[in-house]
Amino acid sequence: MKEKIQTNNAPAPTGPYSQAIFQDGFVFISGQDGIHPNGESAGETIALQTEAALRNIESILKEAGGSLENLVFVTCHLDELTEENAHEFNQAYRKYFEQVENKPARITVGSQLLDGKVEITAIAAIGS
Repeated sequence: MKEKIQTNNAPAPTGPYSQAIFQDGFVFISGQDGIHPNGESAGETIALQTEAALRNIESILKEAGGSLENLVFVTCHLDELTEENAHEFNQAYRKYFEQVENKPARITVGSQLLDGKVEITAIAAIGS
């Protein structure tokens, strides 16, 4: 059975979608960008926006009964995929996964984002 996951510790959806959906032991997390739960921008840098997006993902996972340890796949969108931006992104991303033994599989792509520099979607396995 499909179940909506919603927390006040991440930004509310701005359109017709859920923060996350739990189905068959997996949590599918909608794109999280560099926005604080109150809707304010985390800042102009890739690092600040990456940290905010990952905090949001972490909060959603906690609401679902999991943690970053449960992530199995992450899709990362950068507004400009350059070596410099990828490096800044990876430095911020690395901090969140230092303690995670089995880091999730990941893809990082360049995307035309509506707002901001970073958006991250994720899939986690939490159990049935």
